[in-house]
Amino acid sequence: MTVNLEMASKENILHTTHCAAIRVFSAALFLAAAALLCSGAASAADKVSLRINFTPWGMHGPLFGGKAQGMYTQEGIDLEIRPPSAGQQNEVFIGTGREQFGLANADSFVKARASGIPVVAIMADEPDNPFSVITLKKAGIDSPEKMKGMKLAWFQSNVIGLVEPVLHKGGLTRKDIEFVMVARGAEVQMLAAGQVNGLFGYSFGQALTLEQKGFPVNVMPVRDYGVKFYGTVFYTSEALLKSNPDLVKRFVRATMKSMIWTHDNTEAAMKEVVAVSPDRDLKLEARKLRMIYDLYKSPDYAQRFGLMNDEKWQSSINILAESGDLPKKPNPKEMYTNVFVEALDEAKTLANVIKQPAK
Repeated sequence: MTVNLEMASKENILHTTHCAAIRVFSAALFLAAAALLCSGAASAADKVSLRINFTPWGMHGPLFGGKAQGMYTQEGIDLEIRPPSAGQQNEVFIGTGREQFGLANADSFVKARASGIPVVAIMADEPDNPFSVITLKKAGIDSPEKMKGMKLAWFQSNVIGLVEPVLHKGGLTRKDIEFVMVARGAEVQMLAAGQVNGLFGYSFGQALTLEQKGFPVNVMPVRDYGVKFYGTVFYTSEALLKSNPDLVKRFVRATMKSMIWTHDNTEAAMKEVVAVSPDRDLKLEARKLRMIYDLYKSPDYAQRFGLMNDEKWQSSINILAESGDLPKKPNPKEMYTNVFVEALDEAKTLANVIKQPAK
C-alpha cells in the first residue's frame, strides 16, 4: 500500500511538472508569435517619399504637423518629406517610380502631363490659383486700369496667361506693362525699395510678408477676374495607381487626417515646419496657413474636400496652351481621379471642418 501511494505521488508530480512545462512552452510560443507579429507589423510600414513644391513654409504645415502627430504611421506609412529638386522637374521622380507622391503647383503638373510624364492627380489641395497682382497702397495701383506702364516683378516660371485676364479687365495687354525678371525671394525687397511697382505673387504669401514689414498692400487675386485654374494638387504615378491603390488610399486618408488636425492646431503644425526651415517666422507662417484654410472654402469642396472636375482642368490647360507653355494639350479626363476622395469619410469630415475659421 505504501509503495502504491509513493508511485501515485510520483505520477502526480510528473503529471504536474509535465503540465507546467506545457504551460511554460505555450506561453513562450505565444510570446514568440506575438513578437514575430509585432516585428512583422513594424516592418510592414511602407517607406514613402513625398516631394513638395517649395522649401517648407506655411502651406506645408499640415504635412509636417500630421507626420509629427503620427497620422501617416497610423496608416502604415513611413513618410519622408523631400524639398523640391533644384536640377530636375519634380514630376519626373514620381512619374518614373523613383518616388511615390508629390505636391505640385497645377501649372507644373499640367506641363508634366503634356510632356508625357505619366502622373495622375489624386486629390486637389488649393482649389483655386492663389496668384495675385500685389502693389503698395501708397502707389495707388488698386485696379487693373491703373496698371498701365507699371513694372511688375516676375518669375521666369510664372504663367503669363494668369495675369492677362486682370490686364484685359483694365483694357490693357501684356505690352502695356514691363515684366521685370527677378530671382525668387528678391521680389519683396524690390517692391519695398521702389525698384518695381508691383509683384506677381501669392495673396497669402508675399502680401502678408510685406504688411508685416510695415508696407500695406493692395491685392488683386486672378481668381476675381474669371481665372479658373487649380492651385496645388497631390499626385502619384499611373503605375503606382494600378499596382498599389491601397497605398494611395492610405496616403490620401493620412493627408486628410493631418489637415483636419492642423485646422485647430496651426501654430503647433508650424513649429514642425520651423524645425526644418528655421528662417521662417512662426507667427507669420501660421497666419498664412490660416488664410490658406480660408481659401479652401470653395464650392468645389461643398460636399467633399479634394474633388476635381473636367471643367477646371480644361480651363487650366487652355490658359497654359494660350500662353505658349504646352507642347500639346493633355486630355483632362486622364489627368486625375476622384476615386479616393469619393471613398473616404475623411473627405466629408474635412469639407465640414473648413467651414469654420482655422485656429
